[in-house]
Amino acid sequence: MSTKLFTIKHFNNSLDVFDLENKIYSSKWFMDFGKMGAEVFNADEEKIYFITKKFKFWKWKMVFTIKDTKGNLTEFTSQNNKKTIYSIDVNEITYELKIHHKKKKSIFKNRHKIAEFDESFIFKDPNEPVKVQLLDKKDLEICFLLFSCLKIGDTELNGKSILASQKQLEPNEDPWS
Repeated sequence: MSTKLFTIKHFNNSLDVFDLENKIYSSKWFMDFGKMGAEVFNADEEKIYFITKKFKFWKWKMVFTIKDTKGNLTEFTSQNNKKTIYSIDVNEITYELKIHHKKKKSIFKNRHKIAEFDESFIFKDPNEPVKVQLLDKKDLEICFLLFSCLKIGDTELNGKSILASQKQLEPNEDPWS
């Protein structure tokens, strides 16, 4: 299995994803009339997505409403009460994100793993970038979008997880690193 490597730099309320030297996408989040939101930009700084983060208390689910430049809406929704599995359907493809032990996240496309994010380096050095491995560079946009959703409101680079136990996280049956 050959993967493509990328890095994500997190500074305050923004993320930037890079290949070797070039910034490919960025996202910035903010508080707008009491709601958390974010915008995702391409390399030319053109807005390509707008995200709104909401917690649906009566369903106990975290929901990210995503609007693209054409006005299409879709929802990235937590699938369990622990908020360790999220799912979204885009163009008849189901993407699922799972949060694992040691600050790792995996993204699946129709149940096949396509990406892994590794934030474990941040424990040692908060300035260290997030490592991203992808099977196909074409999936970088959707993977960065989903990762950006989870980071909305996260400004503490070395903050502790809100989950009390690593046992509550999803097992990583196929770790890449």
